[in-house]
Amino acid sequence: MSCYYRQHENTTVTIPKYVVESSAGITYYDIKVRIGTVEWFVERRYRDFAQLHEKLVEEVSISKKLLPPKKLVGNKQPAFLEQRREQLETYLQELLIYFRNELPRLLAEFLEFNKYDIIYLLQDLAELFYESGDALLSAKKEYSLSALEVYAISERLALPCPPSSEQGGKFDFSHVLDFSTQLAALVVTPVKDNASFAQDYNTVDVPIGRSNIIPNRLSFNLNAFRNLKTLKFSALSTENIVDIELLKPTLQTICVHNTTITHINQVLLCDNVHKDCNVPSLLPGTTANSDDMVLSTNAWSELSELDLTGNLLTQIDGSVRTAPKLRRLVLEQNRIRTVQNLAELPHLQLLSLSGNLIAECVDWHLSMGNLVTLNLAQNKIKALSGLRKLLSLVNLDLSCNLIEQLDEVDFVANLPLLETLRLTGNPLAGSVDYRPRVLARFHERAAEISLDNEPGTQQELDTALVLSALLKSKQRQQQK
Repeated sequence: MSCYYRQHENTTVTIPKYVVESSAGITYYDIKVRIGTVEWFVERRYRDFAQLHEKLVEEVSISKKLLPPKKLVGNKQPAFLEQRREQLETYLQELLIYFRNELPRLLAEFLEFNKYDIIYLLQDLAELFYESGDALLSAKKEYSLSALEVYAISERLALPCPPSSEQGGKFDFSHVLDFSTQLAALVVTPVKDNASFAQDYNTVDVPIGRSNIIPNRLSFNLNAFRNLKTLKFSALSTENIVDIELLKPTLQTICVHNTTITHINQVLLCDNVHKDCNVPSLLPGTTANSDDMVLSTNAWSELSELDLTGNLLTQIDGSVRTAPKLRRLVLEQNRIRTVQNLAELPHLQLLSLSGNLIAECVDWHLSMGNLVTLNLAQNKIKALSGLRKLLSLVNLDLSCNLIEQLDEVDFVANLPLLETLRLTGNPLAGSVDYRPRVLARFHERAAEISLDNEPGTQQELDTALVLSALLKSKQRQQQK
């Protein structure tokens, strides 16, 4: 990663080409900056060079003659433009020699070091937090940082001493640290201020701006954010995190959306090289052998919500055991076919699995007996017998599945605490008198049920009462 402070001897600035915009006839010089293996391009007009030079002469007292003079006649000729390209390249290279150890802010911003270089990028953040940090925190203790910004903070902590311009004042790194330690919620995205990445899995493989920096190749720790309660990653894998131990005792919510992760252990064991090992039980009264201690030593002791919507998960692996206090598990819009490894989550109250590939629910009460809310919308479920003993269930969403038979409703109609049921989008919902026929299955509790987000009308309840009586009569006859 780029750090001029450490790599100024391995830094070059060239202008490999110029481009003349045909419509307006404006000439742009394409500047290439390289620091170590990192490189980026910046387009500037001669006017930009002139404005930079004027300010440098005024503030730093460099020679006025260093910049090639402006030409009014013949300044569009290819020979002249090539000559000017070479002169401007020499100008930048001489500036780089003059400011060997540290660039003035004017030059750093002109060459966009503040977008791609650790020190100058953090100086921009420091200035922002110095001027607006309190207002940002008072409005909402959540802030969004790009992967590069989080990486820069992580790398800056490892530097032995700061550049002189950082010491004190609005560019001091301490303003970034102070802000980071007060954050309650952090959102990490591939790039800054760009909403397009949210729906594009491939964005993480796209370089930042005109650089060769790939966000998903930046590894960082989160040690500067020691008071976080909520961590959100969007379109960026948590496997970028190399050390998250400091957050495990306090983090309460983790959200990872729109990535290509296929296993939950890529989140809960993101910094663990043993993530594919079997995870032991962490419930009181259970014991783990020595091989399992690697995984059980630092569990997510306060994690209550895990939201992994919009990924490529294929299963619920054993890593969920590292979060024994989990109350909300949201795994919407994935590729999960079977539900497992939930038996050791005794506090789990909400499970949302909408938009997956689940076709069967077999004796789910054995692994999620305390569930209050269950969302199974947009799956491939035909039968409901596996839900018949979820006795604590209050809210059940089965919309947009493949349920055809009205008799399947009986398995959930007998749940004593059920209050809301969604069946819209199933073949069953297209039948004649669908609503009163479903409400009839609840018998005396029909008036207490909200079906497809609406309570039964008086007419529907009256019809349901008649149908209920017929059902009971038919059941008595069958028993005889």
